[in-house]
Amino acid sequence: MKAFILAAGMGTRLSSLNLNLPKPLIRIKGKPLILWNIEKLRDSGIKDIVINIFHKGELIKEFLGDGSEYGVKIQYSEEEELLGTGGGIGNSLDLLGEGVFLLISADVWTDLDLNKVALKESKSAHLVLKNNPKDYPEGDLSLQDGLVKDSAEAVRLTFSGIALIDTCLFNGIEAKRYGLWESVLKPACSEDLVTGSLYEGSIFNVNTPEDVEKLDALLNEE
Repeated sequence: MKAFILAAGMGTRLSSLNLNLPKPLIRIKGKPLILWNIEKLRDSGIKDIVINIFHKGELIKEFLGDGSEYGVKIQYSEEEELLGTGGGIGNSLDLLGEGVFLLISADVWTDLDLNKVALKESKSAHLVLKNNPKDYPEGDLSLQDGLVKDSAEAVRLTFSGIALIDTCLFNGIEAKRYGLWESVLKPACSEDLVTGSLYEGSIFNVNTPEDVEKLDALLNEE
C-alpha cells in the first residue's frame, strides 16, 4: 500500500512561524512535523509515499530528498497552483496507481496505530474521526452504525485527516481543483461506501502557533 501526504497548503494561521518554512517543516520537539508522519508510516510498514507540494515545496524536497535517508521511497506531486485536498490527490493518481492508499495530512500528529485502520471489502473509504475541538463544536460529519453520513440529526464528529481511500472514487472527476469532502467523499457517503471510526487517543491538527506550543510541550513531557 502507498501513502499520500497532503503538504501543499499555505498554513496561513501559523503566521510568523512559517514565513521562511512551509508548514510541514515546522519543528515539534526538534523534529519537522512531516517527519513524524513519515517515520510513523515507515514503522507501520508503509514505505512508498507520495507527497503533494506547493508553498515553499522546494524546501520539503531539499529536506526529505528521495526518502532513502529515512527508510522510505518518496515521490513528489508538484502543483503549479493549489488544487485543493481532492484535486491534489486527483493530480497524483499516476503516482499512486490503482487501489487503496492511506491518506494523512502533513499537519497531523497522532499516536494512532495505523495498522489498526482497516477498509471493509465492500467499501471505498474509511475515515478516522475525532471528537470536535472546542473551537469547532459543529464538527464535519456524523457516524451512524459505522457509516459516515452528512447529517445534522446525529452526533457530529471531526475528520482527523487520516483515511484509507480507494482511488476508484476519483474516477470520472474532470475538475482540476476540488475539495476531498464535497467532490469525493460526500457523494460516496450518500451511497453508503464510507465507513468511519472514532479515535479517542491523541490526534493533533497543527494549525496555529498555540497548537505548536501545546504539542511541543506534550511531547517534551514524555
